[in-house]
Amino acid sequence: MTERRRRPVLWIAGALVAAGAVLTVVLTAGGGVPGATAAAPGPTTMGAEWRSFRADVTGIRPGPDETTLFVQVALPGKDPGCVREPRIEQLVEAKTDIRADVVYSTRPAAGGCQDKVPAELRLTTSAPVADRTVILNADTGNAWHKLGAGWGHCDRQGTCAPPADHCDPAWIGAAVSAAGAESAGTTRACDPAWLVVDLLVRQTEAPSRTAFRWGDGGWTSFAQTKSAGCAEIRAAEPKFPVALCKALPAPA
Repeated sequence: MTERRRRPVLWIAGALVAAGAVLTVVLTAGGGVPGATAAAPGPTTMGAEWRSFRADVTGIRPGPDETTLFVQVALPGKDPGCVREPRIEQLVEAKTDIRADVVYSTRPAAGGCQDKVPAELRLTTSAPVADRTVILNADTGNAWHKLGAGWGHCDRQGTCAPPADHCDPAWIGAAVSAAGAESAGTTRACDPAWLVVDLLVRQTEAPSRTAFRWGDGGWTSFAQTKSAGCAEIRAAEPKFPVALCKALPAPA
């Protein structure tokens, strides 16, 4: 198949969707900074008070241009009545970093809002993102940085140096970020030169298998397959080691 060259980075969709889909929210900049656990009460609905909370950030992936990123979050509840106004506030740009709060409103007393639903918020900067670190919710544990074509998660101390091990979860997460997948995927095989991950690119589609080669400082995808074993992977890249794919089941 046609080779798709993507360089990932370290690990590392306003309207809610019906169950199983990802929602997309356009950036909202400005407004007050919400508290770490709760902010000022909002209007009431059905007798329950709406409050603002910081969202759980699960990833960042590249946007369509140099001033756009998609921030991936987990929001509570599949019922549209559980969450409203997911948004990005207090966007502040500096020379070395970009800081923002990622928030949503919910009714803590409402039932049926426990399950987590994946969503993405669009973050747009005034200047190119470039190599600046992105720090979300004033938490160095939510610091992210660019590596190649993807984004990786810095460690809890804010250290963003790439690990030496190509099979480190951060490098694999970066490959998943660059692929635009909706979940972390399942790693099926990895050595310093080759990587195979089963990915759910869309919630409405069956998982597919993506094969990567290491080069130019990151993982680059070269094949997507739906079958077990080696045939499709080695058809795209004959150098791929048989030992890494011969026992693989179909993507799941």
